[in-house]
Amino acid sequence: MLKNVTIVPEDKDGQRSWKLLGPDGKRIAAFDAFANSLLRKCSLRTRIAYCYQLARFLDYVFEAAALLGCAGQTIARSTLEEVIEAYDDYLVIGAASGKCIARLVDSTIPSPKSSGATSAQAHAAIRRFLKLSERVRRELSELAQPIPENCAVDEVRLFSDIKSREVIKGPQRAALIQHSIIAGVVAGGPKFIENAIASTASAKVDYDKSRAFPFDKIGDFIRCLPSYRDKSAYSLFAASGCRGHEGRQVLFDDIDVAHAKVFLVDPASRRNHSSYLYLQPREREMLSWKGRTTHETLLIEPFATMFFENLELYLKHEYIPHGLHRFVFQYSSQQCLGRPYFLSDASGRRSIFKKAVEKVGIQTRIGGDHSLRHAYGTYALNYFPRMNGEYGLPLAFVQQIMGHKYASNTSKYAQYDKDLLQEELKHANSVVFGEGLPKSVRELKLQALNALVAKLEQDLAREKDAQRD
Repeated sequence: MLKNVTIVPEDKDGQRSWKLLGPDGKRIAAFDAFANSLLRKCSLRTRIAYCYQLARFLDYVFEAAALLGCAGQTIARSTLEEVIEAYDDYLVIGAASGKCIARLVDSTIPSPKSSGATSAQAHAAIRRFLKLSERVRRELSELAQPIPENCAVDEVRLFSDIKSREVIKGPQRAALIQHSIIAGVVAGGPKFIENAIASTASAKVDYDKSRAFPFDKIGDFIRCLPSYRDKSAYSLFAASGCRGHEGRQVLFDDIDVAHAKVFLVDPASRRNHSSYLYLQPREREMLSWKGRTTHETLLIEPFATMFFENLELYLKHEYIPHGLHRFVFQYSSQQCLGRPYFLSDASGRRSIFKKAVEKVGIQTRIGGDHSLRHAYGTYALNYFPRMNGEYGLPLAFVQQIMGHKYASNTSKYAQYDKDLLQEELKHANSVVFGEGLPKSVRELKLQALNALVAKLEQDLAREKDAQRD
């Protein structure tokens, strides 16, 4: 809950936006500029997150100013810097912080005790706001015409690091070249990087296995869902590893029943499709896409069969033919009958998901429909049966079928099974220390080469057998 400010939704040219009212009930112009800048470049989901995060931050700043005796006055530059720098501590640890401002604000507006990841997202919005503020300050200070009396422009930037650059070190250069196409083609490689402001410290944590839906329970979970629509939708999520919004936005055009294929298509690639033009402008911007790099999917069994079977039953018993749009999944409630289901409220979908999970009797915490994507990635990487008799697809292939741009993204979803890794470790140790004494590097190298020769001989024998047949 916000104490000093009030965030109010509003429409701007058919797009959802927000205004922020200060303690005096008047609009905060800086927030308006920030919200308008998001309209040009950001998705609805990003705009919602950034606007609400900035509203919470400005609420914190107003409260800090009041507690420090600066309400209604201009805060000293050094004090404002301290307030901003203390915000990460306030969000994450509150009263336990070593920074007095974080403790002070926590005493009147209790800290939400956010995770480090949530704080990092909040600070991404704050950094964007501060950079926008600096750009506006610089533009106003450079204007030739006189500045109005009620518009004070500071001649010095708030943070000296804003827009400043430092020389990139060797490891940073290598990382930039690896993850950026632009950096990879810059003559001589990237040389400078912009300094970070209002940065946060977030440690890399181990993968939480509970984020992946238990693979052997998925079939039971699908059968416990209340409607053929939900059974069909969640079967698709499990079979393709798609994100929830990708699956809920599927059109009939994207399903090839004859060849048992489903395609996931970016709405931006067909903006004038009749199904999208049917939507109101505000609804149209709810179409989501997260940069999937391929429209192809690899449907895994038994969920692929479950999808097509449940889809047939859904179309026969629940689907309302109307000719207004071609979204596969639609509302079944009377007040929204036939409307595209991707417009539905997330809380209602979470309730359906949670009830089905409880019926299956899963005790661990399951993180919503995205857990099916985690399960898909883990299965593909560890257990997918291959033609050569081995199990598990290469990481690069899993990256492709999950639509990730970088393998590092795939590794967050598709985790190697730790039990399998432990078995591999036991086997390796038994090979190296099998007779009580460690083998030399030469012995291990010879053993590895002999194993490779044996594998090649087996492959050649299979090829000869195939030629005879």
